[in-house]
Amino acid sequence: MEHATKMLRSYLVRFTVRALVLLCVLVTFLTDREQLDFTRNRALLHPINLLWLLFLVSFAFQLSPKSRVSRGCLKQFPEHFDRIEAAVDGFRLRTRLERLDLGATRVALLWIALNLVFLVLYLRGVIGVPTLVLLATFYYLSDLICIIFYCPFQKLVMKNKCCVTCRIFAWGTIMIATPLLFVPHFWSWSLVALALVCTALWEVTYYRHPERFVEETNAFLVCENCTDRLCVIKKHELHRKFPRR
Repeated sequence: MEHATKMLRSYLVRFTVRALVLLCVLVTFLTDREQLDFTRNRALLHPINLLWLLFLVSFAFQLSPKSRVSRGCLKQFPEHFDRIEAAVDGFRLRTRLERLDLGATRVALLWIALNLVFLVLYLRGVIGVPTLVLLATFYYLSDLICIIFYCPFQKLVMKNKCCVTCRIFAWGTIMIATPLLFVPHFWSWSLVALALVCTALWEVTYYRHPERFVEETNAFLVCENCTDRLCVIKKHELHRKFPRR
């Protein structure tokens, strides 16, 4: 495996922290799940509010071009647009963007279908707020699993090269917050609101400045210029399963 970069080490630390957070939430769910019901909490210093703060801070990181996050997220900002001056075939670029949009649409439909199941279960009283909190925390960890280890959306649906070129990188915020959409409460809807801001800014920027999102027009996304190397573990696993001959 290639030498781990600072960015990869940073993401591995974040993964460890999120795994521990999920473990704590899971233990609480199994032992005293009512502690996860934020609609019944009245104490400002309750541990459930610490989880809210963790979600809030991780969402807010995506709003600054100076945050220590992957190029996959930073490409939306003008500070990280390195224009490729060579002429790009217009038809090829439009085709590329159409493929990105198609992949994103498929992911959105799959995500909605999956979470509609949980909505129905919640509305019928089969699951409660603690289960939705546990689910959101699982998504919170899964966000980094997709970046570092394996992303089913990338491999099975969108077929993009890596996370740096991912069309929906900033969707992680609204995906994490999806289960919280079902519960009308400040705790949940404040997170949903910030997640929607992150996603809306990403989408507006994409449609106004698509040149920032593809490596054909933005040298910031070209492999040779990438210093993140968050793909190292994914590539190692691929080569281990299918060694070159």
